[in-house]
Amino acid sequence: MGLKALFLLVVAVLSNSAFSCDKTLKVGISQQWAPYAFKQNGKLTGIDIDVVNLVLKEAGFCAKYVVMPSSKRGFAELKHGKVDLLPAASYSTERDSFSFFSEPYRNEVMRLFWYPHSRFESLDLQGLLEHQQVILTNSGSYFGPDFTHFKEDAKYKEQLVTVSSLRQRLAMLVARRVDFFVDDELAGLYLIQKNNQQGIELHPYIVNNDSVYFMLSETTLLAEDRAAINSAILNNQQAITEIIARYVKY
Repeated sequence: MGLKALFLLVVAVLSNSAFSCDKTLKVGISQQWAPYAFKQNGKLTGIDIDVVNLVLKEAGFCAKYVVMPSSKRGFAELKHGKVDLLPAASYSTERDSFSFFSEPYRNEVMRLFWYPHSRFESLDLQGLLEHQQVILTNSGSYFGPDFTHFKEDAKYKEQLVTVSSLRQRLAMLVARRVDFFVDDELAGLYLIQKNNQQGIELHPYIVNNDSVYFMLSETTLLAEDRAAINSAILNNQQAITEIIARYVKY
């Protein structure tokens, strides 16, 4: 064997060693939602995908992504050990009964998007509603206890209007058919920036702010596996912040 061939063989062996992992984890992805998880050129990408890859690599694992038809299916697969990890999970006692929750790795912040007007800048949600402002919402998301309270109040039925598509909510705001839409902060900013939409900003009032976790399998992951994942999350807070900044500019 010539020196060049020997050199290439050594490089290949070292490369494989550098990227080897102790175990491959099945990661369930139940919906495509930019900028968190979506397909680009046929490949899964996004904030949550990049964070999962970063954390699992540091913890000594590889990731194999399994696309699920729904969140409900993802929970069932995790419960029965068919997948090992679900990202982008909000905490609930019901979910905690069949899984372990990791350390939080990002926040899910619900915000009001609008064309700024100084008259309403200092108002909270109730104040805006009392001033007859119309706010678009998504029936599939949780916006916190205050928003839920107002949503259930018949007094505000005509002002809190459900529109299922974020693109449609944005289009209706751009057309000035409504005063606000409420949505996930990063998802809204990502779409606005992608469309190069000018003038729309975040209202100062924060509708809701919840931590987001990995749900980890109780049946397939050992205590040391979970500890390694949690340690990798805690050690990579700055890197996670930088991942988010690659997708959304504040």
